[in-house]
Amino acid sequence: MSPEERFAVLWTDYLEGELQESSLAELRELLADDEQRLRHAVDLYQTHRLLTLAAEHRPGRQREFVDRVMQRLPRTSERFVGDVMADVELLAAPKPTKTLPTQIDQAGQQRPPLRPAAVIMVAAAVMLLAIVSAAIYQQNRGLDVNDLSSEIAESQSPKRSRGDGVRFANLAHAKFFGELQPPVDSPLKPQRDYVLMKGLAEVRFPAGASAIIEGPAVFRVVSDDCLGMDIGKCSVHAPDGAEGFRIETPMMRVVDRGTRFTVNVAETSETEVHVVEGAADIYENEDSPVDQTINTNVDVTQKTQVRLTDGQAQRFAVTSSLASDSIPYDPNLYRRGLPDRVIAYEATSNDAGYADRLLRLTLQRDGMIETIDADQLIPARVTYFNASQGGGYLCGPRSFSGESDQAKLDAAGHETTLNRRAEWSSDDRLVTGVINPGGSKQPLKSDPVLLGDDTTPGMAIRFDEPIVNGIGDDLVIFDLQAFANPPDGDAFHLSPMKFRDGLRSYTVDMFDLTMESPGARDLADFFVHMYPSVVRSLEELESLPTEPRRQSIRFRGLVVGIDLTDLGYAPNETVQELFIQDALDDKHHVDPVLIGGLPPRR
Repeated sequence: MSPEERFAVLWTDYLEGELQESSLAELRELLADDEQRLRHAVDLYQTHRLLTLAAEHRPGRQREFVDRVMQRLPRTSERFVGDVMADVELLAAPKPTKTLPTQIDQAGQQRPPLRPAAVIMVAAAVMLLAIVSAAIYQQNRGLDVNDLSSEIAESQSPKRSRGDGVRFANLAHAKFFGELQPPVDSPLKPQRDYVLMKGLAEVRFPAGASAIIEGPAVFRVVSDDCLGMDIGKCSVHAPDGAEGFRIETPMMRVVDRGTRFTVNVAETSETEVHVVEGAADIYENEDSPVDQTINTNVDVTQKTQVRLTDGQAQRFAVTSSLASDSIPYDPNLYRRGLPDRVIAYEATSNDAGYADRLLRLTLQRDGMIETIDADQLIPARVTYFNASQGGGYLCGPRSFSGESDQAKLDAAGHETTLNRRAEWSSDDRLVTGVINPGGSKQPLKSDPVLLGDDTTPGMAIRFDEPIVNGIGDDLVIFDLQAFANPPDGDAFHLSPMKFRDGLRSYTVDMFDLTMESPGARDLADFFVHMYPSVVRSLEELESLPTEPRRQSIRFRGLVVGIDLTDLGYAPNETVQELFIQDALDDKHHVDPVLIGGLPPRR
């Protein structure tokens, strides 16, 4: 195994926390022997820890770094590496002991050697502090930390195409580090690093090429026909007219020759390429920045290292030269489109500009975009309610209308199970409904108990007419969410009312439109009706006195689409009743203010 290959193995073990004590000395020697290898390790650690920290969502912990480290932020990438190693030398030097030999420094003085573990851990800490501090400091100034790195790269690289025409074509559950989700069709800044923590982002280039990037990933627009991928997976489609589009990784470039292919870059820069259709040429990256003025579609000065065609796949390792091994081709790695989901909604606005009544939904079903008006939704009515804790169970206007009315009669003259209060969940308003149902950490595996002393916490709903399990989503659920609550929405379980073989509960832990989605609207003001005790039945929900409290904080309307197939229902099977429970993953409960069945896709 070459030194480069050995370094890749050891450094991967270290990043994953699996490096043995006996291997630390070997890793230290590999880092000390090659400056380029050290710089590569620095880059790998930045990416690894940035993604790890971003996923932790601990802004308080991040913020405390600012004051301690801001004055040490480097101005250039060269100085960054130098400062890191200088801090390592200063901070990691242990006190002399009888068991550790000494070394002679340039001044002729004896000094103890650095402990290998200390070298790596201190370097990691310094890099992490610098990265996070830069992100927070720039964000607090209203700037993007990556703009700073772009300026550095721009000052050190040849002039490149700006890539103003490169845009986010679509996003699904996308979360970016240090920023809100960008709007669909918004441009990407050239040479700016985007850190996609989770979800999917489809990026479209001017000539027609597109790339679906899957988080976690770090990527950038290099030019109008080039995407840089430091880490992560992307599925590329380059139709006629976009030949020559390329993906650049830290170690190689993949040049399209009219094809569909997948590129997967590991943290150690080990890269897999799977070609679905057409062909792709793989070149080794040069040490100097690539001249973006070259048209790779007609360039014949470079020697093609590897050409892959339909159904071929190879893995390229980090060595002194481009080395590859054939691997089994996996067509399932290629993603042809984003998943079906709710994309946007429109609503009426009050005088202050806040959303009130739903007008229409835009969603993707079976890969097709369609718009559904609110009056096409099949209303759902609350037929059972049991809360887990005290509080407010209704939201809407200040007072109830028709409180003195007798129970309503249906067309046959029979008394209905609902009256005025529960019907707040059946209208088209985004700020009225039965909220805060009971829940369970574990989803149901058998029928909910609706009668007796030990009834099941949650709420049952019944659609005015059966909904059909078609292709894609079959119903939508809106949730009102405060800005201080979980940004992805309140997790909940959706279960069949009657279980049988093949049926199961389905847990939603992230809405299609979240607090961070540009399409989620701020909601009009409303009142929450507080109850004097925990409500255990629909009768208590309807009859107990309440105290209305105006909500003074801002709420936003979230929405998620549900495919009945996820509950185990067969294609074209009809469903009329479902059961909802909060997932009890935190102190906040789901607030399903609007539930509607979707008409079958035409």
